[in-house]
Amino acid sequence: MLKVTDENNGLRIENLSPKLQEFVRKGRAINRLGQDFCHKDFPELGGNSFRQYIFKLRRKGWIDTVVVGVLGWYKIKGEYTGWTNRRITHEGMGVGTNMQEIINEASKQIPTIHDIKIKFSSKQLYKNAIEQGIITNKQNSGIFLDELTLAKDIYAKIAIYPETVTVDLSCTWNPIIYDIRGAQEFLGHLNLLQHYLYSSFKTHDVPDYLDWIVTHYHLNQDGQTEFSDKSFHRTISDMVGGFIRIYAKRFPDNSNRMRLERIITPECTVRAQLTDMKNMGNYLYSNEEDLSKIMPSQILAYNRLGTIIQKQASLYNPSLGGFFSF
Repeated sequence: MLKVTDENNGLRIENLSPKLQEFVRKGRAINRLGQDFCHKDFPELGGNSFRQYIFKLRRKGWIDTVVVGVLGWYKIKGEYTGWTNRRITHEGMGVGTNMQEIINEASKQIPTIHDIKIKFSSKQLYKNAIEQGIITNKQNSGIFLDELTLAKDIYAKIAIYPETVTVDLSCTWNPIIYDIRGAQEFLGHLNLLQHYLYSSFKTHDVPDYLDWIVTHYHLNQDGQTEFSDKSFHRTISDMVGGFIRIYAKRFPDNSNRMRLERIITPECTVRAQLTDMKNMGNYLYSNEEDLSKIMPSQILAYNRLGTIIQKQASLYNPSLGGFFSF
């Protein structure tokens, strides 16, 4: 397979020891969420070990120190990250080179997912809820439970119908990374949901959460450039009938940044979705982790995500160097 040279410092990650490679990949993943990292992000390492990793990688040209202090903050050289490295543009978001540059920067971030919709079949759950005296909606006979908090900024909205249950997983402030870590997080949320439904309604006909069906989610990439301009929103139709949303989003840190977003409707099991996320993560964090160098044929052939992409439009645009085509 093609070995991609890091564009920022001319070094190859495969020239590092396995442990240093693992450290760089984890640090890069944190950076691509727009965050610097510190020793607290590496709980498996003691303070002295963490400092030794930083010392060795800095000597090799891989580390930039963002904040000097007792609690130092760092980033992998060349990554967009944190307040210290965000650019603020005062130019309006009309058609022009500035907008194209910002879109290019956002399209190179690690993809994440939010607004995930899931469904599964169950008749007993509805009957048990009725027996508990829960009132149904007069228009559609549905039972709409109170919003369930699963984690910080992650909520589940559960609707119970006579034969089907739907779950809306809302996490727009804290989207799930499309890799193995995100797959594990997603799995944890669904495990909690299944336990909640069983303990609340004592039903035994709810299928294993690995067999639930993922019907919809938003695949997004969030840029790091901040806007001083007012909010904007664009919807662009691509060549095969798909749509891409481009808009400025206000984040919890009060920054106003670009989000690229596409609606995906996989209609696959959770098991298949988790496999896709794991496979994509393995690919992105391989020696070809530089997203701007990934070729379309490699992405489209890699896993089930490729099938979805081919149907709805390519997520990758070689002219822009990112996952979204325009």
